[in-house]
Amino acid sequence: MAEFGKRNVAGGARAHERPEAAPADLAAAIAVVKTGKLPYWAKMGPLRLVIVLVAAIGWFWWLILPYGGAVQREVRLAGTWQPAYDIQIVAPKCTRYNLTLTICSATLKSLAEPDQAPVAVDYMMLFKSGGGERLVPVRSTVDPSALTIAYPAETLLTNRLLTFLVIAFGVAVIVLAAGASLLRGRYVGGAAHRALLAGFAELQARADKAAAAQRAPV
Repeated sequence: MAEFGKRNVAGGARAHERPEAAPADLAAAIAVVKTGKLPYWAKMGPLRLVIVLVAAIGWFWWLILPYGGAVQREVRLAGTWQPAYDIQIVAPKCTRYNLTLTICSATLKSLAEPDQAPVAVDYMMLFKSGGGERLVPVRSTVDPSALTIAYPAETLLTNRLLTFLVIAFGVAVIVLAAGASLLRGRYVGGAAHRALLAGFAELQARADKAAAAQRAPV
């Protein structure tokens, strides 16, 4: 960002010019001058913002429907799980991110009916690694078609429910923030960005006027 007081103001706008006759956002321009930092959205192009929005919507859909549905089912069937000796757990895997969030997956395959479609089990947990835990396939006594793993369905149920709520809230905030930024033009080239550049130009004009007044003979 060009320093305040120079002819080339942020984005290449010249003093005394307001880009595309945008109304000047003096408050935002003054805040940038005081802190020396542009707001995060003034560095983000519209395409990147759209990508973030689409990705967040996709993740939110997965959280609410497939994953959220599985969590809701296991809350509803809590206490009804029994070991399923005809089921084999295949390719269990856990990945931990920043020692905070762990995402695990596994596949349940029927030994009695090898042609039956395998069942995918995914679960997330906060502040746990999942390493070294014994994984036991279980089936609900209330709903025999419901298969899962005992560790996430019993030991981790409360943790998984809280993890789901926290992440769903966070992703919803991202969706709303990205959507609001697009609607308000808070991106490079958007209405808010043009108003910020116009604010810089207005501040520059005022500084030039004050300097000229000081140089004028008494």
